[in-house]
Amino acid sequence: MRQTLYIAPPVLLIAALATAGSAAAQEPSKPAAQPAAVSKAPEHWIPKLRLGDDNAYFEFYGQINKGLLVYDDGGTTENYFPVDNGNSSSRAGFRIYTLMEKGWSFGANLEWEWNPYSTTNVNQLNKDHFDWGTDLLRKAEIYLDSKDYGKFWFGQGSMASDATAEVDLSGTTVVGYSLISDMAGGPFFRNDDGTLSTVHVKDAFTNYDGLGRKFRARYDTPSFGGFSFATSVGTQVVPEETDVTVWDMAVRYDETYDAFKVGGAIAFSRPGDGNSIYDASVSVLHLDTGLSLTLAAGYSDKETVDGRYGYVKVGYQADIFDVGKTAFSVDAYFGKDIAGRGSKSDSFGAQVVQNLDYLQTELYLGARTYSLDQETADLQDSFAVLGGARIKF
Repeated sequence: MRQTLYIAPPVLLIAALATAGSAAAQEPSKPAAQPAAVSKAPEHWIPKLRLGDDNAYFEFYGQINKGLLVYDDGGTTENYFPVDNGNSSSRAGFRIYTLMEKGWSFGANLEWEWNPYSTTNVNQLNKDHFDWGTDLLRKAEIYLDSKDYGKFWFGQGSMASDATAEVDLSGTTVVGYSLISDMAGGPFFRNDDGTLSTVHVKDAFTNYDGLGRKFRARYDTPSFGGFSFATSVGTQVVPEETDVTVWDMAVRYDETYDAFKVGGAIAFSRPGDGNSIYDASVSVLHLDTGLSLTLAAGYSDKETVDGRYGYVKVGYQADIFDVGKTAFSVDAYFGKDIAGRGSKSDSFGAQVVQNLDYLQTELYLGARTYSLDQETADLQDSFAVLGGARIKF
């Protein structure tokens, strides 16, 4: 059960803090920095909550992401407020880092999320029901990193394939990306006869994004010409133990040219029971115009039914206001056999995000349609609107 993991990570991180302090003590002292000739206004409303400098520090961080979800299932319209945005959950954590000898560095990360009223869980039958005990341990990991030898991870955290279906340079991922069910995954579809079906939106829309977060050992190679390779093996212990060993591998690309920034990833995963997952994504941003194109696709090879999807997003970013960049995007999703053999899942969306740089805040608004066709049932189309704000510290 989930309680067993909550004991081990603090022990690991206490040991990590002791190691970090010892390593930092061996570092030669650096000359004191000269005071700036002219004092500058602070870049952010909330300064970094950090003890130490760039060579060794302890840092507390987090984000709060709340909004209003309006969901129309074709028969009724429901409002959920204050809802937790499932695209990027409210969370808090701390990091430690220290630079060691010969180009090595050591770090540790502990992070929780808390979403008592998430867009991925609220629905027509549980409105205004807040699950106050829905905290989840996201990360409890340590790592060693070297520019020459790569990065070694151990503990609860991202598998090698995590986020490989989600490379996106549009600037609007806080309200829309390839996992489109994060915006309104909890509500049920409604049958044509007016009754609620048993199918949640999230049952029909996924992005097959590898293996997510597990208790794992992982290795990432250094970057060669923008390319890097990663592999990991692990098992699920949060929110419940599964006793199933899983493994994956991934290749990533990240490079900036004169006028373009390009990111991409491709992964192969083995989630257990003889199943396989293939996924990939690529995103290109033209730096001069702010135009971007994002593509993603995934395929799940199962013994019963093979699901697949394709996703495309076109984005535009501009400096309309002095407070921060404004980003716009439209996207489309086409899935097949995800909710069952013969099913078809389609969605179209639009997003806008206004950055408030000094306040470390993003104001966002998104709208999306959800359409599911099944051989065994006739379902009405749904429409969702999500607006809110994400504040980082």
